[in-house]
Amino acid sequence: MKNIVDLHAHTVASDGSCTPTELVRYAKEKGLAALAVTDHDTVAGLNEAKEAGERFGVKIIPGVELGTRVDGCDVHLVALFIDDKNEELLSSLDEMSECRKVRNLKMIDKLKAAGFQIDRSDLLKFRKDQNVARGLIAQLLVDRGYGDTTKEVTTKYLGKDTVGYVEKEVFSPEECIRLVHGAGGLVFVAHLHQIDPKDPDHCEEICRRLIELGADGLETLYCEFDDHWRAVTEKIATDYGCLRSGGSDFHGRIKKGLDLAIGYGDLKVPYSFVEAMEEKLENNRKGKN
Repeated sequence: MKNIVDLHAHTVASDGSCTPTELVRYAKEKGLAALAVTDHDTVAGLNEAKEAGERFGVKIIPGVELGTRVDGCDVHLVALFIDDKNEELLSSLDEMSECRKVRNLKMIDKLKAAGFQIDRSDLLKFRKDQNVARGLIAQLLVDRGYGDTTKEVTTKYLGKDTVGYVEKEVFSPEECIRLVHGAGGLVFVAHLHQIDPKDPDHCEEICRRLIELGADGLETLYCEFDDHWRAVTEKIATDYGCLRSGGSDFHGRIKKGLDLAIGYGDLKVPYSFVEAMEEKLENNRKGKN
């Protein structure tokens, strides 16, 4: 797998089950040439990941996954090659983290009021430096027998129009793109098929709008994509001549059956995606000089 990369993975800094060191060690075991650490709304795991990358000989791409909203739909943007010390980005991530904390409390309150065996004290189970994401609340529900997988309980109890759903305050797509570009990074539309699951055409439309707003590309290879979605995303990338990204969206034990590097078995993200990104970043730098 020396020419294979994974550009979408999570650690315990958000809703993954692996520490940054464990994730990088596993990336080495899987033979990955490069790994992007893309926790939700936080860069707290990046220092440890980069140190582990030097130790294990894995190229670490600093990243973050940001949430935004378009047409009432939740949209995720994966930022790669960011300067994770950029002060404006860090300040904005702190603000996003606070919004996430408020949302988590509201979700738990709604679930408790609906009769679920869960309350605010359950959040104490997580580390103080951990950015608790919805997936961790889903894992609590799985652990208590409300479903077999986090995907199942999220769909039933935490997704839009369900008993535990609370809309999170988010930055606009334009602001997210501006922040990432200001931090020297690149922006990719993540797993576009999840934007509006009931309307595939709307998913594609929103993705195209985001690229026109300044996103640098989209995930054309993703763990859940079938031939249809790989074709759709590849056509968008071709139409706009934009960058391609891809990854497993690995969360460790949080997502059963999903593995780093290979997703659900057939994922292969080529190193050429990283090379194209680095070429664009180099051209961007030359353009500023």
